[in-house]
Amino acid sequence: MTLSARHRLLLSLYGAAWRLCRPLLARHRRLRHGFDERLAPRGRTPQADLWIQSASVGESYLAWQLLRHLPQGSAGSVLLTTCTVQGRGILDSAAAWCAEHRPDMRVEVRFFPLDEPAVMRRALQLTGAHAVVLLETELWPALMAACAQAGVPYVVVNGRMTPGSLAGYLNFDGFLRAVPPAAVLAMSEHDAARYAVLFGHGRVRVMPNIKFDRVPQGAAQGPNPLLGTVFRPGTSVAVLASVRREEEEDAEYLLRAVAGERPRTCIALVPRHLERVARWRIRLDEAGMPWVLRSAVREPVAPGTVVLWDAFGELDHVYALARGVFVGGSLRPLGGQNFLEPLAHGIVPVIGPHWSNFYWVGDDIMEQGLVQRTGGPEEAAQELLRLLRRPAPKTRVAARFAGYVEKRRGGARMAAETVAEIIRS
Repeated sequence: MTLSARHRLLLSLYGAAWRLCRPLLARHRRLRHGFDERLAPRGRTPQADLWIQSASVGESYLAWQLLRHLPQGSAGSVLLTTCTVQGRGILDSAAAWCAEHRPDMRVEVRFFPLDEPAVMRRALQLTGAHAVVLLETELWPALMAACAQAGVPYVVVNGRMTPGSLAGYLNFDGFLRAVPPAAVLAMSEHDAARYAVLFGHGRVRVMPNIKFDRVPQGAAQGPNPLLGTVFRPGTSVAVLASVRREEEEDAEYLLRAVAGERPRTCIALVPRHLERVARWRIRLDEAGMPWVLRSAVREPVAPGTVVLWDAFGELDHVYALARGVFVGGSLRPLGGQNFLEPLAHGIVPVIGPHWSNFYWVGDDIMEQGLVQRTGGPEEAAQELLRLLRRPAPKTRVAARFAGYVEKRRGGARMAAETVAEIIRS
């Protein structure tokens, strides 16, 4: 496909902006990791039948689900890319899982190349991919143009798009229509309608959200590595999970409320981004609260201690021991973080008023009392304290949640079958 002169000019200006920003990007706290790899150098960009791009941690888990369900023989080699170090950790685990459970696929993991047109054209040429998968909200103009020019179909899977994003994309709707996806599998009717505005109804379908496939059928069996090492058996544990920078003052209000009314309750404080641990150390010192870094724990902590989590990948174990949970990203307009994970352990989570990232779950989950949505920090503190005083039986909550989720599974299989069909075509 040949782009029009106007669209080639837009792409050239876009590429010039990337080149001007390269020195800054090379020092960016998240992008500086593996920066050379992000330039898609020859010799370090592996060949693959299928290229799957996932922005960060959440999307990387979706990529793993997609790999689990790809039909045998549909892709002999797969390239997994991501933008973040944390996302790469998940993809490395997915590749290790495939080596053991899917020997029919060779899986390589790399950082996602800069979306600079020349870099993307080289990356696509070096991979030799027959298809590209973009997960959730990612529309990368240079990659889309490279796919269109090379005749490589790309698919948007688990697609979501906010009204604000659509408004922004409409400024470039002519370009986007010139480089359309082969298919969009959207996570809701609303998301599908927005994608259809850009690419037409014929390319868009609704799918069950893959995130429902990720929700455990029940709490993991076996000993909890935190029990007897971080927390004593029988300890009352409150969790403030995935707390974002913008809501730290609000989260401190919750900390003080729990510590004031329940001085023997331990609090697991889990920032969404580990770089915020340093700031939390200062906050906790200024608040005069007893605290310890998770990495410094050598024996079970004393009652009333705040454990500041500076380790990645243990949140599921923390939820399993919790009596009450607040899930962050929700006290400020940040879209919210994943409140489904504590439900798998039978914990009714408390969230703030902002949860637009999870509107796909549906209002009925709140109507059924499986999630307690609150209007702000004061109400969230009251609700968390109420649940700490008298939590709902975990087995009953987990059973109700399992029934809710079971009706909504199947997205990973549908997406994998669609991708396999496109590779074969």
